[in-house]
Amino acid sequence: MARLYESNPGSHISGAASAMVALAKATGETVESDFNGIKLAATSDTTPEQIVATYNEESERRATVSRESAEGKASAARQEEFRRQAEAAKAEGLLPFSVRDQDSWNKDVAANNDGGYGECCLRYAARWAHLMEKRMAAGEKLEDIADKCSHDADTEGITGFMYGCAISCIARAWEHGEALRRWHNIKTQIGTEGEKANESGGVLNPAILSIG
Repeated sequence: MARLYESNPGSHISGAASAMVALAKATGETVESDFNGIKLAATSDTTPEQIVATYNEESERRATVSRESAEGKASAARQEEFRRQAEAAKAEGLLPFSVRDQDSWNKDVAANNDGGYGECCLRYAARWAHLMEKRMAAGEKLEDIADKCSHDADTEGITGFMYGCAISCIARAWEHGEALRRWHNIKTQIGTEGEKANESGGVLNPAILSIG
């Protein structure tokens, strides 16, 4: 009967292969392992390199099957579309919107001139404000279109933290920022914390979940 080897979470295949071979040599038994769903075996004559090669070959075979499946092709198409949208957003830069506090906006822009995460936050903020303005100019109310526009503006894959940063920036700088801040706080609150934030002038952080 084969001896079972269980690798520790986070182990690399090379380390697991060496451990399997060492155990096989020490016990004289066949050692089997399920590494990331791939069945592996070692005897006293097996080398770690052979186990790693077997693992890599099976991993690549499964990856090829996944890529060539209908689901894999659809996923690749989605990733390519996301990449295209993200590149277009970077080239587009900061879209215009009605700035109420130019100094505040200028400081945010200067502080996030990093070519990465910070600039992405500001592009999203400006894009969101820009989209809301266009629809408000057509007679729609901010509270009716803010949520939809927030999703339409997300062409680069923002996180909850980035959303919170965007809210804070345009709440200070945008002509309609105060109305947006109040809408966001009520939408985000779990209890009455949004109402309290509205009174204090704060902005709730949507990336933090409060559990009672």
